[in-house]
Amino acid sequence: MKSKKSCRFAAVAQCICLLLSAQTAFASEVMGWSKSGEYQNVNNSNNSKNNDGFYFSESSPTGDALFMVGNSYVSTNNLTDIIKNMLDHSSFSSSASLGVNLPLITETFDKGGAKWRDLTFDPANFTATLHAHEYRWVVLQEQSETPGLYDSMYQSEFSDSKTSVKTLDNLIRHIGSAQGTTNTILFQTWGRLHHDDNPTPEIQALFDSFLHHQYRIAVGYREYQKFISTPERPVLIAPVGYAFQAIHDGMEAEGLDPEQEGGRFSNLYIEDGSHPSEQGSYLAASVLVGILTGQDPRQFDWDYPLVPQDIQKYLRDVAHATISNFCQTCNVTPNKMPYISPEEQAAMDARRRSSSFFTKFLHFVFWCGVIGGGGFLAMVKRERLRLAWRRQLVRNAWGRSSTVSSTGNSFGYAPLSQTVGADMELI
Repeated sequence: MKSKKSCRFAAVAQCICLLLSAQTAFASEVMGWSKSGEYQNVNNSNNSKNNDGFYFSESSPTGDALFMVGNSYVSTNNLTDIIKNMLDHSSFSSSASLGVNLPLITETFDKGGAKWRDLTFDPANFTATLHAHEYRWVVLQEQSETPGLYDSMYQSEFSDSKTSVKTLDNLIRHIGSAQGTTNTILFQTWGRLHHDDNPTPEIQALFDSFLHHQYRIAVGYREYQKFISTPERPVLIAPVGYAFQAIHDGMEAEGLDPEQEGGRFSNLYIEDGSHPSEQGSYLAASVLVGILTGQDPRQFDWDYPLVPQDIQKYLRDVAHATISNFCQTCNVTPNKMPYISPEEQAAMDARRRSSSFFTKFLHFVFWCGVIGGGGFLAMVKRERLRLAWRRQLVRNAWGRSSTVSSTGNSFGYAPLSQTVGADMELI
């Protein structure tokens, strides 16, 4: 009996081990771990999360610290992890080359639907996290509709948001670093892929397209920046939404529909048309690392296993172009800002040259027709004038002999022989 029980126990234990190993493999696949182990999920490996959406570091590393404050736009695809891996594991990553002490320390608040005012109502966890490290950066991301509610019937919500970001920035300045060197970065989000599906008709009308939503978001974040910046401590905007718009406008410039499923722009979103896909999060991370470090984001070549390498390069190029063209202190204008890759530009130039040749050929044919037609009409006119002139000469010739001749011709015309003879005498 003991041997049978022992066998049963061993079999059960083996099943449990197999189940655990399968669960671990599945979790690794879902969380995006690469075989080389370079892609590390910081939030689930180093940090622990409480019920309020805060992650707390369980270790005490010595690198520079980043605190990401947002909602599901941050938690989707673990944006904090992508930023950390881009800084820690790119081919040129070193403290000397980046001017950043590595490895990066990260803390995150990413409770779904969270707004800045939620943190000011109960700031205990936020304050505790600020005390945890000497932060170099704190990134603040507001709920994605709130920045666009200015000058609307929901103006009070926007005003509350401005007051809240001022409160959070004051805490960051006073607590974030004893040296007063903690930088506040505003994470400009993006408009909805199609339109806002908010059940409130007034909000739907405000955000009825990507461009309208994006413009209002950009204006809102610019107002936040002006409200909390000082000459001694300027606050920077990470123009992630503008990077989305660069791809949108680039597709329009190519004559393509940005909202078409499977296109470069729609691939930045998941099915809900709001939250970022892996590509959208990678683009956001590329803009953020460029703003955080002041370095060209094209250099951060860590291989994110959930996005193809050619797409990674394209998105880093977009991030670089967006940051290069972005003015931190300019007023927001509803201008187009297309990004077109060199390959796409070459294809467009080829089409334009082909079209230009055809257009020039049509112009040549047209002007040949105009000139030829004009010449033909001129020739016809000349012939008509010549005939009219000859008829006039004939009339004049007959008119000179219209008086009654001495021969008594009752018709008043001189005989032809006489007229000709007279002409001949004159000659």
